Amino acid sequence: MTMVKRKIYLSFPAEKIKESIICDMYDRYRVRFNIRTATVTETSGLMAIELEGDEKKVTEAQDYFTQCGLTVEPIEMNVIAT
Repeated sequence: MTMVKRKIYLSFPAEKIKESIICDMYDRYRVRFNIRTATVTETSGLMAIELEGDEKKVTEAQDYFTQCGLTVEPIEMNVIAT
């Protein structure tokens, strides 16, 4: 079993803002999550979230978000070594 941490952005359309999609994901896949930041309005939501767990389960969790109608995008970290 390979453990991973992935940081992603989740974009919520207006009709999904009040649904418990994050909690439902945890109930289904037992992938730990850490909400790093979130912005919610009446028309949309954007959340930066860190997922941690078995690589297969984390991938399944990301797929679940997509199936629920969310847009999933990786958070790219640019590191410059000097």
